[in-house]
Amino acid sequence: MSQQQQGSKKKDKRIFSGICPDPKCQARLFFPAYGSGSIECTDCGQRHEQKTLLNVKEITDPDVVLHNLLRNALLGVTGASKKGTELVKVMGLSNYHCKLLSPILTRYGMDKQTGKAKLLKEMNQGDMFDCSLLGDRAFLIEPEHVNTVGYGKDRSGSLSYLHDTLEEIKKYSGYQECLIPVHVDGDGHCLVHAVSRALVGRELFWHALRENLKRNFKQHLDSYKALFQDFIDAAEWEDIISECDPLFIPPEGVPLGLRNIHIFGLANVLHRPIILLDSLSGMRSSGDYSATFLPGLIPVENCMGKDGQLNKPICIAWSSSGHNHYIPLVGIKGASLPKLPSRLLPKAWGVPQEIIRRYIRLETDGSCILGGDRSLQDKYLLRLVTAMEEVFMEKHGIHPSLVADVHQYVYRRTGVIGAHPDEVTEAAKKAVLENRLHKCLICGALSELNILPEWLAPGGKLYDLAKATHGQLRSDKNYSFPLNNLVCSYDPVKDVLVPDYGASSLNACNLCSSASVRRVRGDGSVVYMDGDRTNIRSNGGKCGCGFKHYWEGKVYDNLPEAFPITLEWNGRVVRETVYWFQYESDLSLNSNVYDVAIKLVTKHFPGEFGSEILVQKVVNTILHHTAKKNPDEYTPVSIDGAHAQRTDDIQQRQPSDPPTKIILTGQKSKTLHKEELNMSKTERTIQQNITEHASVVQKRKTEALKQEQKGLGRSVSPISAQVGTSSAPVTPTKTPYSPSAIKEKKIRITTNDGRQATLTLQPSTTFADLQESIAKEFKVPPHLQSIRCGFPPKELLPPKEEEKNEPVSLQHGDRVTVEILKDVKDTADEVNLHASVSVAHSIKKEDASGFGKLSMKEQQEHIDLEMSSLCLLATLMGEDVWSYAKKLPYLFQNGGVFYNIMKKDMGRVTSLLFHIC
Repeated sequence: MSQQQQGSKKKDKRIFSGICPDPKCQARLFFPAYGSGSIECTDCGQRHEQKTLLNVKEITDPDVVLHNLLRNALLGVTGASKKGTELVKVMGLSNYHCKLLSPILTRYGMDKQTGKAKLLKEMNQGDMFDCSLLGDRAFLIEPEHVNTVGYGKDRSGSLSYLHDTLEEIKKYSGYQECLIPVHVDGDGHCLVHAVSRALVGRELFWHALRENLKRNFKQHLDSYKALFQDFIDAAEWEDIISECDPLFIPPEGVPLGLRNIHIFGLANVLHRPIILLDSLSGMRSSGDYSATFLPGLIPVENCMGKDGQLNKPICIAWSSSGHNHYIPLVGIKGASLPKLPSRLLPKAWGVPQEIIRRYIRLETDGSCILGGDRSLQDKYLLRLVTAMEEVFMEKHGIHPSLVADVHQYVYRRTGVIGAHPDEVTEAAKKAVLENRLHKCLICGALSELNILPEWLAPGGKLYDLAKATHGQLRSDKNYSFPLNNLVCSYDPVKDVLVPDYGASSLNACNLCSSASVRRVRGDGSVVYMDGDRTNIRSNGGKCGCGFKHYWEGKVYDNLPEAFPITLEWNGRVVRETVYWFQYESDLSLNSNVYDVAIKLVTKHFPGEFGSEILVQKVVNTILHHTAKKNPDEYTPVSIDGAHAQRTDDIQQRQPSDPPTKIILTGQKSKTLHKEELNMSKTERTIQQNITEHASVVQKRKTEALKQEQKGLGRSVSPISAQVGTSSAPVTPTKTPYSPSAIKEKKIRITTNDGRQATLTLQPSTTFADLQESIAKEFKVPPHLQSIRCGFPPKELLPPKEEEKNEPVSLQHGDRVTVEILKDVKDTADEVNLHASVSVAHSIKKEDASGFGKLSMKEQQEHIDLEMSSLCLLATLMGEDVWSYAKKLPYLFQNGGVFYNIMKKDMGRVTSLLFHIC
C-alpha cells in the first residue's frame, strides 16, 4: 500500500466535533471524518451540513472520543427514534409547539413595554387578532434551514410534482434558486398552515386565520352571495362558513374542507393577493387548480402597506396531482426576491381579470414580485412565543413543550395519530398530576407509567396475581408489582386495586431502556436526583461531559468529592460525610470550610457550650482532606452512592434498586458517565442468567480448588459468590462514605489462579496489613503478592518508609487482583518439570509482538489492559466475555491476549493439547 493511501486511511479514522448552528440548541456533535456530509443534531433533530457546524475541530483526547462514540453507539443500538416533522425544533420551536400556542394568539397580544401577554380587549384592539396586520409581511427562509426536515424544503413529493413550474421561475431569475416549497403538516389545516408559514415562517396564526375567515364571511355575507350568485347556491354558504371553524370536523364520507372560496376569503382577510400554483400540466388544464385570488371586496387603498405600496402577493401551491395538500412557496434570505413571470401568472378567480393591475403591481414585462422583504424578526417572534407560553401555563397548568413531547413519545409512538391538541393537553396534564410522566436523561424521550384499568379489576392480570399471592386482599396493605413498576392499594367497596403512582416509579425508559428516568413537573422541568447530569451546558467542568450536575437544589460544573468526618464531643462520637466543591467556575458555589463545619456541628451538637473548639477541629480536618498535593487531582463522588442514600431517606418503603449511574474514571481525570452507557435489554438478560447460575458455578470451582490444594485454599465467601455475577469486571468507583460504612470498607480480591474472596478493611488498614490479610486468606506470602487495582489495573506499590503507617488508598467496593509471583525455587522445579515433558512440536519463531521480551511486570500490565478492554467491549455487545472471545480466533493465536496469558503462566508454549472449559 502506498504512503498516500496509508495516510488517507489514517485520516479517515479521525473524530471531529462541532456545535449545532441553531442558537437555541448549541448541542455539541461528534462525527467521524469518513461520515456523510450532513449531521443530524441529537438534541433538536435538525440535519446540518458539516460545513455549517460551528467551532469544528479534531478531537485528539481518546477519553472524550470513547465517551461520545460509546454513547452514540448505545443510543443507536437501542433504536432511539428520530423526531417527527412536527417535533423538529428550529430556534427552540417545533411545529406542534406553535400550533398549540395559536389559539392563544387569537385572543392575546404582547405588551411592548413589559413583554407580557395581555388580552387584546384590554389593549383596545378588539376581541380577536386582526390578520390584516400581516398583510405586508413575508417569510424568507434562511439558507442553512433550506434542507431542515419539517421546516425547510417539502419532502412530500412536491419537488418533483412542481419541478417544471419551479424551473420556469428559476430560468426567469437567471437560474438562481429563489423560490422553494416548504413543509407544512397535513392535519386538516394545511391551507391556513401554508398561509401562516408564508407570512411569518411559523404555524402560529392558523387559528386566527380561521377565526378571521369565519368572521369575514359572516360580516360580508351579502357581498359574497352577490358576487358568487351564479356559482354558489345560497344553501351552501352555511357549510362554507362552518368549514372555517377551527374545530370543524367534516361528516364521515363528505368531502368538505377549505377550498378556492376560502382562499378568496383569506385574500380579503389579509388585504393582499394569494396566488395558487400547480404543475405546468395542471395550470394548462381546464380545472380550477391554479388561480390568482384578489381581495376584490376590499378597497385598493386598504391593501397597501405603511410605505404606500400595494401589498405583494403570497404564493401557495398543490403538493401533488391529488390536489389534497397545500404548501407555501417562499423566498430565500440573501437571494434576490422571487418574481413570477407573466406566463405563469394565473387568471383572476371570481372577479374580472382586468382588476389584477389594481391589486398587484406588475413590472413592465408583466411579471410580479412575490412576498416581499418585510419579515418578522426572530427575536420578536421568540418574545411573542414566550409571552404566549405563560398564558398557556396559566390556562392549562402545563408547558406546551411538554404537551408536544407527550404527543410525540406517547401518542405517535403507540400509533395514535390525529388526536386533538386539547385531548393531548388534558392527558399530559393528568399524567403530570398523577406522577406518571418521566423523562429519560439519556435520549430525552418521555415515558408514561400507565396500567390498563381492566388489569386491576377481578379477573385482571394484576388483581388475580395479588390475590393468588396474598390471599384475601386488605385495604390497609399496599401491593407491589415490580415487573410493572407499580404499587397499589385495595378498595374493598369497588373491589379493585387502586394505583398509587406516588409510591410507584418507572425503572427504565420505554424508548432506549435506560435506567436514568426522572419524574417531570408541569413546567417541563425534571425532578433531578443528586448527581444527575442536567441539560445546562458547562464550560468549566472537570468531568468532561460538558454539562452541569444537580446537587441539593443547585447546579454545579463538577460532581463533589466526598470524605469522612468524625466529630467527638463530651464522649459522644458522630461520623458524617462531607461533600466538597472547589473547582466551580462560579466561585460562590465552591464550598466554604467554615460554613460546612458550622452546619455539621450545629446539626449534631446544637447549643453546646464551647463547641467553637469542635468547629475549629472540623475545619482543620476538612482542610487536611482538601489540601491536594497535585492541583489536577480530582476524585468525584460515585453517583450511585449519593442516589442510594437519598432514595432511602425519602422513600424507605421502596425496595433498593441497583445503581443507575457510575463513573468510569479514565486517564487525565476524565470520566465516562454510566447514565450515558446503560445496559441494553440483551445485556440485562444475560446478566440475569449469569446471576441465577453464579452460585452453582462458583460452588463447583470452589470444590475443585479445595481438592487441588488439598484443603489449603479457603472457599469463597457467600458475599463474594453473590457479588461476582458477571464475567466482565465491575468498574471500580470511588464510593462516598455513608454513616453505616465509615467503620469498615469491603473490597473484592481475585487471584490469577481463580480464587476470590471479600476482605473487610478498617479505615486504618495499612499496605502491610492488607498484605497480611491476603496472605491469611489465600496462603500467599507477602513477597509473592503483586497487588493491582483501578481501571485499567495498575500495581499498588508499597509505600515509602515515612508513609508506611498511612491507610491504604482503597475505597469501599473496589476490586483488587493479586498475581501470585513465582518463587525462585518453584521456578527451578517448574523448568525441570517442563524439561521432562515430551512434546510433539515447538514454536519455530518468537512472538511477533515481542511480548516475551517484556519483564514480568510489563507483561502483566499489558495483559490487564487488554483484558479490561475486552471486558468492556463484551459488555457493550451484550455478551459475557468468554462467549464474545470465542468469536475472535486471533485472541488465541500467537500475540493474542489468551496466548500471552498461557505463555506467561507456562513459559514457552508448545503444541500441547489444552482443553478449555
